[in-house]
Amino acid sequence: MTSRLPSALLSGLCVAFLVCGDVTDRFQTPPGCAAFFYKGQPPSGFVANSQSRLCQRLGGKLYFATLYDRAGRLPVYSAFRYKYQAKDVPRGKGVDRSWKYEPQLVNEQADGNMSNLTASALRDPAMRRSQATEVAYPLKLGEVHYVRGQLNPANFQGSRDSRSATFTLTNAITYPRAFHQRSWKPTLNKVAQRLRDECQKSHAYLLAGATRQKRGKEVWAPPRGKGRTAVPQTLWIAFCCANGVSGATVGYPQSTGKLALAGMDLGPYDTRELSVHELEGVLAQTTGRHSIRLFDGGCTQLSGNEN
Repeated sequence: MTSRLPSALLSGLCVAFLVCGDVTDRFQTPPGCAAFFYKGQPPSGFVANSQSRLCQRLGGKLYFATLYDRAGRLPVYSAFRYKYQAKDVPRGKGVDRSWKYEPQLVNEQADGNMSNLTASALRDPAMRRSQATEVAYPLKLGEVHYVRGQLNPANFQGSRDSRSATFTLTNAITYPRAFHQRSWKPTLNKVAQRLRDECQKSHAYLLAGATRQKRGKEVWAPPRGKGRTAVPQTLWIAFCCANGVSGATVGYPQSTGKLALAGMDLGPYDTRELSVHELEGVLAQTTGRHSIRLFDGGCTQLSGNEN
């Protein structure tokens, strides 16, 4: 028989030891959260004062991890595993595509499970300050139509619930519809095909992220309001398989101008394949960090008991 602690005491223990909730000081704290990272180690070099670590939970189960930028109201990166699917077996159907939010970004005493984005939640000023609640997509700014996408793509997941869990505001990014159609969707399809072809069914660890424009040059969607989000300067995705295969891609989701990165130029809606090490250099440059390390020790073949 399990003894029950008074709710006030339990709440105090959650705050003191950070083991009950899913907004945490360490990704290794909630049991199971570290499993989304290669060797159980999160990337190094990203964390700033305005960022929160989230272990994304739906219905009591963890599905992925997110480093979230509260100031820009967009995810810095999402860490997840690719779910292989048997040939000719469809992925989860009847997926709940309704958007959800992370209650603990509003109130640290709240439940650790993501919650439905209800009308009352949308009216909550604290909620609108913490996450990008604008829901009128596609959103037109000037001549550009913006859509809401996902860092952790639903179609990289294998079950109905795991796909439903990706529809949360802390996994949402806003970018031009043309960029999604011309560049990013084909990029994700290519990454998924490489995982199926080259990883030999070994565990595939993925990181997908967004970097912000420099302050004062940001595009916000919508331009005003507490529920707006920063449109990323770049999007990127990297993978490391337990058999040592790796790869990365960076994209420029902007409709004008170009971006010079580590000896290459990206024009509007461009993407570029590169090595994980090259992407680390690009991210260090775009984030102003001394160094970024995505996969602990580099991506090398793991031993059997680590797969």
